Amino acid sequence: MLLESIILAILIGFLVGGKLNSLFEINLKGLELLFLGALLQLFAFWSVKLHLEWANYWVIPFSHSLSYLLLMGFTLKNRAYKSFSLVSLGIALNGVVIVLNGGLMPVDPAYLPEASRQLLQAGTGTHGILTDSTRLKILADILFINIPVLGKQLFSLGDILIDLGMGTFIVMQMRRSYDIPQ
Repeated sequence: MLLESIILAILIGFLVGGKLNSLFEINLKGLELLFLGALLQLFAFWSVKLHLEWANYWVIPFSHSLSYLLLMGFTLKNRAYKSFSLVSLGIALNGVVIVLNGGLMPVDPAYLPEASRQLLQAGTGTHGILTDSTRLKILADILFINIPVLGKQLFSLGDILIDLGMGTFIVMQMRRSYDIPQ
């Protein structure tokens, strides 16, 4: 849901008089951490999508877990931006539940289509089925919303914090309502 939240934040930014070109003047630190973290998540996602033979082994859970460590480093380097504290907390919550559950984000199977449930039960991907042995269930993908056009979305408390933090950051930056850290 992060992409949808970013698009919504940009629309809100416009509605409150913000300018899109302000987003290109952001002075973020540690962009290499952001890109490496995103690259590892894409690697994990596409390894599963392409049905690569080793996708079920330690590589995917390890790269998924490592991506959160890199993303946390990026947000901490940019903690001077007020809203990045929400993003950091959201990444930390997601990262903890993922690491404690073997590199997989637990998902409530009640909201999944049967085909997705079967894939997760087979042990493929960056997500796993929430079970009685799941650690920190409250931080798993247990929240559900059905968004018109986008369909059913499962998300976690960490996802909400990440989306709120990034949305606030984008709107504030578009409005330039705070000083940009040096």
